[in-house]
Amino acid sequence: MRSLVPAVSLSLVLAGAAAGCGDDDVKLPVADQCNPLGFDHCMAPWPSSAFEIADATTRTGRKLAIPMGALLTNANGVAADPAPWNKADGFSATAPMVMNFPGGIDPAPLADPTEIDMSLTAASPTLIVDMATGEKVAHFAEVDVPAADEPDHQALYIRPAARLIAGHRYAVGIRNTLKGKAGGDLPVPPGFAALRDGTTTSHPLLEAMRPRFGEVLTALAAAGAPADQLVVAWDFTVGSDEFVRRLPTAARDKTLADLDREPSTVRITGDEMVGDGTEIRRRVDGFLTAPLFLTNNGSYDPGTTLALGADGLPELRGRYEIPFTAVIPACAYAAGHAPVGMMMYGHGLNGTGEQAASGAIRTTAAAICVISVGTDMRGMSEPDIGNIARALTDLNHADEVMEALVQGITNHVTLARAMETVLTNQVFVCRPADAATGCTVGRSLADPSKLYYYGLSQGHIFGTVVMAYTPTIKRGVLGVGGGGYSTMLERSTDWPTYRSILQGAYEDPLDVVMAINLFQQRWDQTETSGIANVVLAGTATGTPPKQLLLHMAIGDDEVPNLATEWQARSMGIPVLMPASVKVPWGVSTKDTPITNGSALVIMDGGAPPVPITNVPAPETGMHSLTRNQAASRRQIGLFFATGEIRNECDGPCHCAEHKCD
Repeated sequence: MRSLVPAVSLSLVLAGAAAGCGDDDVKLPVADQCNPLGFDHCMAPWPSSAFEIADATTRTGRKLAIPMGALLTNANGVAADPAPWNKADGFSATAPMVMNFPGGIDPAPLADPTEIDMSLTAASPTLIVDMATGEKVAHFAEVDVPAADEPDHQALYIRPAARLIAGHRYAVGIRNTLKGKAGGDLPVPPGFAALRDGTTTSHPLLEAMRPRFGEVLTALAAAGAPADQLVVAWDFTVGSDEFVRRLPTAARDKTLADLDREPSTVRITGDEMVGDGTEIRRRVDGFLTAPLFLTNNGSYDPGTTLALGADGLPELRGRYEIPFTAVIPACAYAAGHAPVGMMMYGHGLNGTGEQAASGAIRTTAAAICVISVGTDMRGMSEPDIGNIARALTDLNHADEVMEALVQGITNHVTLARAMETVLTNQVFVCRPADAATGCTVGRSLADPSKLYYYGLSQGHIFGTVVMAYTPTIKRGVLGVGGGGYSTMLERSTDWPTYRSILQGAYEDPLDVVMAINLFQQRWDQTETSGIANVVLAGTATGTPPKQLLLHMAIGDDEVPNLATEWQARSMGIPVLMPASVKVPWGVSTKDTPITNGSALVIMDGGAPPVPITNVPAPETGMHSLTRNQAASRRQIGLFFATGEIRNECDGPCHCAEHKCD
C-alpha cells in the first residue's frame, strides 16, 4: 500500500538530520554520503534504507536517494552518477544482500545452497524478515570465494531463494553466531551500535534512519533475533512491480499501436536451400522495419540509449531495420500438408538471430515441423559487445545496455507481429521453384494462429520477458536459463572474460560485487527476475495467460541450476515426475502428464557435481544437453501442439543412460 508520508528531498533529509545534531554527538568513521551501518565500503550493507527517502508520489511510498559519491568510482577516477538508480521506488526483488567485515568471516555456519531449510531456523546466523508479514524468508548465504585472499574486502552474500515481494519492506539481521575468519567475534559497526543503543551521532543518513529503525529491531526480535544477539541489522524496501515494468510495458504498447497504423515491411537479403533440402528446405535472411525507441537512429555508437519523453517513458523515434533469420522445414512443402506453426527462437549469450538456423534448432524445427525464426536481442547481441564492455568499465554507460534491452524486447514483439502477417503472407509461401515438392505455388506454408517460443540460455533469461509482453505467443519452452544475473554470472564459465574487464576498472573485489548488484537493479526490467511472479497469469502485462516449459540440465556450466530453480520457485510451477532426477528445494511435484499447465523438467547427462560456491563451474558440456535429446524434441512438439507436458524419457531423464532417446 502506498505510504501517506509526505515527499521530501534528500537535501532536506540531510539538512534536517544535521540540524538535530549537537556538538557533542558521536562522529562516525564513515563519510556523510556513505552507508553509516558499514565499515570501509561506502555502499555496504546493501541494499539499505540509508539510501531511501519517503515519497508519497510513488507506489511504495519510498524513493531511492543515493548521494553523489556513494556509488563506485572506477580506476580512471570517474564516479558513477546515482541519478539513473534514484528513479526507482525501491531496490531489486532479486539481487542479494551484501555486507563485509574487517578480517573476513568464517563461512562454516552459513546456510549454503544445499541447506536452504536451515536458513529458516535459529541455527542460521543470517536472517531475512518480511516486515509486512513477519515471516522469515528462505535464503542461502555464502562468501565471495574469489576474494578469499582479501578478507577485508570479501563480500558476504545473502541470497533469497525466490523473488521478494514487490513493495514490501525487509529486515536483515546477522547474528553473533557468525564469527570472524580467525574464529573471534565479528566487530559491530559503530553506526549500528549507535542506533541500537540510542546514541546520537552527527551522521545525517543515520539520523534520518533513526525514527524507523526501532521497527527493524522489533521485527527481528519477533523472529527470534533480539538486538543483543545481532552484529548488525538493516532494512530496505523492494521496488514496485509497476516501476520495474513501466518502460517495457509502454514501449510494447506503443509498438503494437504503431504496427496497427503501419505494418512492418520486409527486405530479403538471402533465400536459399539448406543442404539437400530433405530436412530444412529454405533459409531466409532479411530485415524488418520496426518501431524505434533509441537515440542516434538506433546506431550502436557510444551514447545510444532509450529515448525518453517528458513523461519519462519510451518515445517513438520512427522506424529502423532489424535483422531476421528463418528456416522452413521440408515437411511444410508436402502436398496437402496443412500450414505449419512458427517458433520464435531466442539466441544465446550476445549472439544473433541467425542462431534460429543453427544445428540443434534446425533439427528441432524439422522434427516438430515448425518454421524457426529469430532476431537479435538488442542490448545483448553480438553488435552490442562494445557497449557491454564500455558499461563494465564505467557504470555511467549502463543505459547503453540495460535500457537498450527494452528495444530488444520490442523488436521481438515486432517479429511476432511480422510472423503473423508479412512473413506468413509474403515470405513463408510456396514459390515456383518449390512446385516440384508437391506444394501449390502461392500457398502460405505458415499458420499465423500457431505461434510459439523457444529460447536457450540468454534466450531463456530474456525469453521469459518476451513471453510476458507478446500477446499472441501463449506457449514457450525455456531451456538452460533462469532468473537473476547477479546469481548466474559468477558461476558461469562465460564470466571470467567479462570479470577481467570489470575488475580492470573496479579493482576492489567488493566493488565488483556491488557493480553486479547495481546492474541487477537495471536488468530487472528485461530479464526473468522482473517478471517471474506474474508471467503465467499474463494480466500484469496485458496479455493472455501463458504456459511455460522449463528445461534444466544437472551440472550446467554456463547457467547454474540455482538460477533455474529460483525461477521455478518464483513462478510457483512444479517439477514433472517421474521425469525429474531431483526435486529442488521449495518446488512442488506433479505427475505426468500435465495438461494446460507449466512445469520444470530436469535432465541428467552424467556430469560430475559442480561447485556450490560462486566460482565458474568446470566445463561439463551440460549446457547443450537438453537441446540435443530426442525426448526434448518430442516433448516440445506435443507441448506446442496441445499444451500437454508429458514425460518423454524412459523413467527419470538420465540422458547419459540413453533414457532420453
